[in-house]
Formats: sequence, C-alpha cells, structure tokens
Amino acid sequence: WGESAKKGIDLAVEEWRNSHRDRVIELIYEDTAGEAKQAVTAYQKLVSVDNVDAIIGPLLQAEIAAVAPLVDKNTVPVIAPSYAPAENRPNRRNPLLVWMDVTEEAESMAEYVFSQGVRTVSAVGTKDAWESEVTNAFAGRFGALGGSVLYKELVQPDASDVKSTWTHALAEKPEAVFIGTYYQFINSTKTLADLGYKGKRFSIEVDQYLANETKNTSNGLQFIAPDFYASDFVAKFQAKYKEKPGIPAGQAYDAANILLSFFEKASSKEAVLEDMRKIEEYNGASGLIQFTKENKTILPTAIFELRDGNAVKISP
Repeated sequence: WGESAKKGIDLAVEEWRNSHRDRVIELIYEDTAGEAKQAVTAYQKLVSVDNVDAIIGPLLQAEIAAVAPLVDKNTVPVIAPSYAPAENRPNRRNPLLVWMDVTEEAESMAEYVFSQGVRTVSAVGTKDAWESEVTNAFAGRFGALGGSVLYKELVQPDASDVKSTWTHALAEKPEAVFIGTYYQFINSTKTLADLGYKGKRFSIEVDQYLANETKNTSNGLQFIAPDFYASDFVAKFQAKYKEKPGIPAGQAYDAANILLSFFEKASSKEAVLEDMRKIEEYNGASGLIQFTKENKTILPTAIFELRDGNAVKISP
C-alpha cells in the first residue's frame, strides 16, 4: 500500500521536475508502519525539524484522525490519498483528502446489491475505523432500501480465525454476504469456501494483491472500487516500474499533482491553504475528483467481478 503510494508520488514529482528545470523540490519520506502514533511522530518531525512546506499523507484513516488536530493548529498544507470522517477533521479542508468518501461508496454498493434482487444479507467487517464505517454504512443503506441485514459482526482486524463468525452469519441463511474488510478478506473468502457457501458474495475495494491471494476462493465475487485509472497514467506507470499501478498509486499521484499545481501559482503556504479551501474539482489519473461543499470527496467508482485472480469491470 505504502510502496504503491510512494511510486505514484515519485512519478508525479519526476514529471514536474522535467517540466520545471529551474525549480528545486526535495522529498522526505517517513514510514508510519500503519500506526497512528508513528504518524503523529512523523508529522511532528516533518513540521518542526525538517520545516517542510507541505505534506502528502498519511495513508490510513486512523492516521489521518490522529494528525488532524495537529494539522488544524499549523499552517502547513496537507493533502492525503486517504479518508477520515468529517467529525475527525477539525479543519475540513486541511488535510485535503483525495479518496472516495467511504460512506458514499459503501452505500452505493448497498444500492447495487439491492438492485440485483438481493433482499437478505449477512455482513462482516472489522473494528478498524475504515472497515467498521464501511460495514455499518452498507448495512444501514441496505436496510433503508427495504432489505434485511440478518447478521452483522465486526471482528478484530488481526483475528486469526473467522470460522465462528461466518458460521453464525451463514446460519441465518442470507441470499448474499458482504465482506466489508480488507484485513480479513483472505480469511473470509477461504472460510466461506471451506464452509461450502455457494451464494452471492460482495465486497469493497479489492486490490490486485487480494485478488491474487484468493484466486481459488473468490471467483464471482463482486465489489465496488475506484474506477480504472486513466490509460495514460497506467502507461507511464508501467513504463517506469514494469508493473500495473495498484491502489493507491493513482490517488497518491493525483494528491502530489494537486499540491504541485497549488505551489506553482501560490506565493506562500497561506495562499496554498486558500486554494485548498476553494478547490471544487480536479481531473487526474483517478478521473474527475470532486470536492463538495459538504467537504466530501467523490471519485468515479465502478463494480468489478473477480475472475481467476483478475478484476473485470462489469458496471460503470
């Protein structure tokens, strides 16, 4: 995840340097290891020791929630290819988030599932902040549409065994299951296969790693995710790294380019912060990114189906 983001940022900066030979930009990377406390430490170092002009990141919802109160007290622009609920961000435009609003995405998936004629589901997520919001938003919207959530459970993200959870979920005899978790996606698909489940399976934001790891247990599973990256970005990424860009490479690339575009015309950090407050949309590798008046970020999404370890787009 972090390496994909770094590659997207590096590509954006390389392109910017090539078109701005007279300008100098220095990148300083800090590894948070996915830990909120380390994200706070990294943020404080970048601001107080390195005296950076701006920050791209962090990448995880818990990290954003941890640094947001500090960001609000400083005048350092922060743009993150990540998500956090508005209530966790005192300043709704700093950090500026380049990630699909989770509630909107999960609710869109619920609407799709309902449109497929499914009326009863069991949903399993984890107690991770992002995944709990995903699972709860999906369940809430599905119920509001008239469907029935027969079973819902949030397990620990690092649980070693989810057999008991899925056994209870399937005991309710749902027409479909919703796997609202990245951390437990592999365990869940394997467990469902071991339990002999043959019904419909749905999920959210399955990347190539998960697709590869569940090649034998996830065929036919459908999920919602950001739409395919723009073809020119994919071509440039593959030419540089000899691999396809995975999530969140495109969002990180866009975050870097948005920030660079601000600094290109702004004379100070304060001017950049003002541009962050005013921005309404940006057309990038992720498609048309919209920053709404309600301070939500909306990106193009699509429905995909896993087939032999590959994500195939089935609905815009």
